[in-house]
This record gives sequence, C-alpha cells and structure tokens, in this order.
Amino acid sequence: MNPEALLSVARQAAEAGAAELVKKYRGSFQINTKSNEADYVTDADLASETAVREVLSRLRPNDTVTGEEYDDTHGENSAVYWSIDPLDGTVNFARGLPNWAVSVGAKDLKTGEWVAGVVYSPMLGVTYYAHKDGGAFAEREGKSTQLTGPIERSTKIVATGFSYSPEDRVRQFARLTELMPNFVDVRRIGAASLDMCMVAEGMVDVYFEVGIKEWDWAGAMVIAEEAGLKVIRPAFAGDLGVVARDLSLFI
Repeated sequence: MNPEALLSVARQAAEAGAAELVKKYRGSFQINTKSNEADYVTDADLASETAVREVLSRLRPNDTVTGEEYDDTHGENSAVYWSIDPLDGTVNFARGLPNWAVSVGAKDLKTGEWVAGVVYSPMLGVTYYAHKDGGAFAEREGKSTQLTGPIERSTKIVATGFSYSPEDRVRQFARLTELMPNFVDVRRIGAASLDMCMVAEGMVDVYFEVGIKEWDWAGAMVIAEEAGLKVIRPAFAGDLGVVARDLSLFI
C-alpha cells in the first residue's frame, strides 16, 4: 500500500468524475432533493460518482468504497478505504457558480490513517493534492506549487458553511457570532473541500463548520495536514470541525 500510488489513482478517479460534471455544467441536468428542498442532488452528481467508482473498481478492485450518493461497496481482503464526494458544492453547480469540486480520499485500513487526497475543481482550474509525508500542492495549468498554509497576518479571515437544516443554521450562526471578534471578515465558498484547501493555500486563515460529513473532508484533510495545519475532525453530527494553524482563535 503505497500512498503515492494511491494518490495517482485518486487523481484519475477525480478527473473522471469531473469530466462528467463539465459535460452538464450550465447545461441541461435534472435536479432532485434529499433531506429537504434546499439539499440538491442532480443527475450530474450521480454520473460523477459512477465514473469515480468505475476508476476505483478497475484500478483497485479489492478496496472498500463509500460515497455521498450510492451504497458502500466492500472488496475482499480490503486494505484501503475510499471516500468520495462526487460533487462538493452541488448548489453552486446548479446555480452556475464555479465553486465546486470532486473530492477523493484514501485511508489505510491497517493504520486508520488518511494517506492520499485530491480535490479537483475544473471551473477554478485547480487540482489540490497530497499524500502522507509527501507535502501538499496546488496544480494550475500544469504547474504545481507547494502549500504551507496561512502566513501570520494581523487581519484574519474565517471560512465557514451552513447546514440544510434551519435549526442547525441557527446554532451555526450563533457560533460564528462568538468567533467574529477574532476575525475581520468571513467567506462562504459553498464547498467544504475547497474551504479546507483554501486554508492550506493561505487564501483564508481558518475554516470551521458544524456537522460536516466524512466525504466532505476526507480528501481535503490530507491536503490540509500535509500543509502543516491542525485539523479537528467532526466525530458526530453537530461536532465542530476546524482547520487552522492557530487553534487559539477558537478558545
């Protein structure tokens, strides 16, 4: 089980999923809802996850795969677990906004460590990627730049997101209000994986969100950690997920 080799598989899988999304972006696609009327799923989400799973099935047929839209698949003697968000930022995609991505993360089942991650945003023209002990990078137009997270600034920006549940949103806004004395501004990108990668690239200083799902952070967490950031993973719905260099901002 080689993290660099898994990263290569993750990149191929993310690119296959993104190719399906690009075909439908700002074109014709079907929108349905899941948990409530604001929680979109499109036929593009489904096509993307199918394409990602096909690559994983071909290149890593014995692995376990989970994703946002389809049931888990379990390989025989599985050594690696994959977590897929085939379209992070579905609402952005459906409204014609460019902030969306395909996220693929790989975990070593023997150690329990997440070891490779890719977040590919074709409309933003960037692929974020990392494998364990290999550093984190952003690739644009074929050129890769190593990521080292935010530098120290006197003015800090926090990125966050909000639940589809009205009750959860009230709690999220309350928490954000408590935090804002530590920050000069807030950004709402609309895709958790991109939020985390933007901290890794130093575009924003901190990302936090309450109650995000595993596939939201699986790929981006490897990127953030390899960029030297501290990541507090949500252990259950309603827990606090934080990506930052300086956790004192949350005390």
